[in-house]
Amino acid sequence: MEKKLLITVSDEISHLHGVRFVGSFFRNKAAVSATLFYVAPHASIAGTDRPRPVELDRKAAETCRAKAQHALDASRQILCDSGFAPQNVNTKFILRQFGTVKDIIREAKSGQYDAVILGRRGYMIFESALATSVTRQILDMEIGFPLWVCRRPEENRRNVLLCLDGSEASLRMVDHAGFILKDENEHAITLLHVDTGEGQNTEAIMREARKTLLDNWVSDGRVTSLVVARGITEVAKTILEETQAKGYAAVGVGRAGMKKGLLKEWLLGSRTMKLVESIEKAALWVSR
Repeated sequence: MEKKLLITVSDEISHLHGVRFVGSFFRNKAAVSATLFYVAPHASIAGTDRPRPVELDRKAAETCRAKAQHALDASRQILCDSGFAPQNVNTKFILRQFGTVKDIIREAKSGQYDAVILGRRGYMIFESALATSVTRQILDMEIGFPLWVCRRPEENRRNVLLCLDGSEASLRMVDHAGFILKDENEHAITLLHVDTGEGQNTEAIMREARKTLLDNWVSDGRVTSLVVARGITEVAKTILEETQAKGYAAVGVGRAGMKKGLLKEWLLGSRTMKLVESIEKAALWVSR
């Protein structure tokens, strides 16, 4: 089954981290369909909300569209240069309708994408949108798809670290990773469980996660299990240490629930809130 990815694009050409990550990460690019998505501000908000002459709005819209097209063309070229077939790379430009975050969510849901990829600017926009508890509650109900946060991933890294905490969210993340990785044989998978001494059944957690990968046709030889005994306050630190030591391309986590604060808490919960702001050379995959 083809993997459908929605990659958010901004006009920061030097910071197209999400685009570059996708181009570098996948070897079997024929099995991936990528849509490059640019949400532009409406021409009326470029300078003022007050009515303006039609020709000024038209000029602003043309300038905005030109910037968007330049960014989309550059992103498309990056993917094609990395080996994507042109027919597997689509571009889409819209003027902002309901707010950038909501427009991304609407596109992700209507297009039934398997993941939404956020570069540095996309991450910042999401974080800003989640600054209020009301907005977080609304978006928590709407975002049912995995997010890949690509702040500054290092290209050409291999392998994926999947972090397990026994929650349904982390198991859904494993299922997502299995679907993405089933025909990406160059990526080995490490299942990591940080045993905090809270009485969880570590063997059952690992067994269920491994079965989920096998059900996605990931060969057992690609999967390694790692259990580390650490204190409850050292979960994030342990994940970061493992990521840095092994140089993984991506780290997968399940979003345990909303906490007060910005995106880092909303995505991950209090135990691993440091991951989004600390992981730079690897992409962070987050599943609800």
